[in-house]
Amino acid sequence: MEKMILPIYAHGVGPPGELPMSATTLGLVAAAALLISFAALVSGWQQPRFPQAGAGRSIVTISSVPGRLGLTLGRTAGFLLVGSALLSCFWVADDTLVNIAPRIVFVALWIFVPVGSAFLGDLWRWISPFEILAALRDRSSTKTVHKDWDLHAAATLLAGFLWLELAYHQPAGRTPLTIMLVVWTAWSGIGACIKGSDWLRSHDPLAVFVRLVAAMSPVYVSGESLKVRRPLVGLGQIPTQKGVAAVVLVVLGGTSFDGLSRTSWWSGIIDGRTGWNATLFNTLGLLFSMSLVTALFLGCIRWMQRRDGNDDADFEDGFAFSLVPVAVGYAVAHYIGMAVFEGQQLIIQMSDPFDRGWNLFGTADGYINYRILGPTAMAAIQALGIVGGHLAGVMVGHDRALATLRKKEDLTGQLPLVILLASLTAIALILLVDV
Repeated sequence: MEKMILPIYAHGVGPPGELPMSATTLGLVAAAALLISFAALVSGWQQPRFPQAGAGRSIVTISSVPGRLGLTLGRTAGFLLVGSALLSCFWVADDTLVNIAPRIVFVALWIFVPVGSAFLGDLWRWISPFEILAALRDRSSTKTVHKDWDLHAAATLLAGFLWLELAYHQPAGRTPLTIMLVVWTAWSGIGACIKGSDWLRSHDPLAVFVRLVAAMSPVYVSGESLKVRRPLVGLGQIPTQKGVAAVVLVVLGGTSFDGLSRTSWWSGIIDGRTGWNATLFNTLGLLFSMSLVTALFLGCIRWMQRRDGNDDADFEDGFAFSLVPVAVGYAVAHYIGMAVFEGQQLIIQMSDPFDRGWNLFGTADGYINYRILGPTAMAAIQALGIVGGHLAGVMVGHDRALATLRKKEDLTGQLPLVILLASLTAIALILLVDV
């Protein structure tokens, strides 16, 4: 069983494919592109644009019939997803060929929802079953107290999830998934019932990460309206909370280890290790990757802060928003294979989620089409994801600098952040193809 599970879910990605140039060349080209793009931004972008960007236009009112219908369908889908994962963990065999829980968790919730939210708005807020509980709590409360919640608890839970996905020796096993799902649903469900929606959106780890990603989307909810605006501007308007940097750095560190774990160097270290021995070494590698990314970010941010003479307590959390597009680019690059191929298997299993011989949607007899996306096309998507994410990060970081730095005329004050993004681009691409 363990041998069958590990190839699919050891790191949650498909094959990297082949790139038309060497990894080193591609990394250097991408880094150069970022530096050139920054120079272009400086020449024509001398005032902050995101904080004062318009609210856009309304698409639909949530209280309207279409809005209520869409919300009902979304919450129903979310309830069925989470409920099916939980029931499968208890009732279906510990076999990834028939148990739908691993694909719901690692494909639907961890890939499709966050990446889709970068383009379509906050999908988890739309489908989350915990939002139902939070809404009931908000309605029953005699007074609404808005608190600036800390995000470090969510960052800790995200780190635990990434450990399960990337370091634990049997991540798709029924027992660890059951524990993870029970802890998550209890934490988010009970908290939503007691504290309401403000608490939920700052403590449910998936809700926190998706909310940050959705800020770069052109689609968003404002009051009772679903609106369309310019992409990325939401990252200049979302309130800064303590722990934003922790959330983003945990995710970036995890996906960086995902790339590292597929290099020939790491394969030599982990080769022949199984069970908890493999888990130990993977845990050390995961901690190393998270620590390295955190050290690079904090080093550059502290450098910027000292040069600017800035004592803003939210300095690092504010500039962490520039890493959100980078995290999305990493997700596209590292999970495209899993999304395409295991996503097909998820659709197949949805017709018979509990292995009862059903064919609810007519897909139970389907098969995975491995020709739907070739290695070269996959590699191109991976490269574009990383480079595009970092280019967007430069734009967000530059606008943030114009809005918050005291010495705006000193363009060298932004140099540390640009160097950081360029370095991460080169490293990510090299890790992506060095297999």
